[in-house]
Parts: sequence; C-alpha cells; structure tokens
Amino acid sequence: MLHLREEQTIEIGQKIRVYRNLHKNMFSIQDATTKKVIGYGEGILLKNVKFRVQKKGQDKVRKTQQKSVHAFVVGEFAGIKTEVLDDYEYIYYNPYTTEKFVISVTHEEIDECKSCFLIHNKCYAKS
Repeated sequence: MLHLREEQTIEIGQKIRVYRNLHKNMFSIQDATTKKVIGYGEGILLKNVKFRVQKKGQDKVRKTQQKSVHAFVVGEFAGIKTEVLDDYEYIYYNPYTTEKFVISVTHEEIDECKSCFLIHNKCYAKS
C-alpha cells in the first residue's frame, strides 16, 4: 500500500530513502536527491540497497533519549508487495543497542544488500 503526497510520483528505479515513521505507524518515503517526503507506505520493495545511520543523529538520540530520524534504507524503488518474501532475513536497527543495522539471527552488521522489503514496520534483506 502506497500513499503519495499530492502532485508527487514514484517510478520504478527511482532512488529513494525510507525510514520508519513512528507517528504514522508506517514508512516515510523520501526522494533521495531532494530529501523531500513524497509519500508513505507498506510493502516497499527496494533494489541495490544501502543501510545508513547518521552518527550525529545517533549520538543525539543516545544523549537525549528522544527519538529522531537518523537511520535510512536507501535504494531503487522496485515496487509494492503485500506479503513477506521468501529468502529474506529480518534485520533491525536500535540506536540504543546497535551501531548499524544488523541481521537479527546472526547479529552481524549489514551495510548493503541486493534487495530489501519493508512491511509492518519491519525490514527484511536479501543478499
């Protein structure tokens, strides 16, 4: 499910940044170039993905104990899916306990992957 802001579009292959929006209980989608929020959604499929954590933002969250947007999944928009895809591993980021995004099962840090799927406020990666 994708809700685009008025007069905004998203194309297959467009580079976007996605982050978890705690107020809307879904993901916010930004154009990677302009950093402007173009929409909100669930079931977002990305290709050629990089996981980014802004160190200054992370430090501020740890110091103030107040959440702020500083971690992103960056990649090329590849479509919308409604169910978790096979062969994808659950990954997460917690500013209080991890430095970067990590694979849940192995606790290994992950910086990039071929494909990523974001649904139900969770992130799944495929190498």
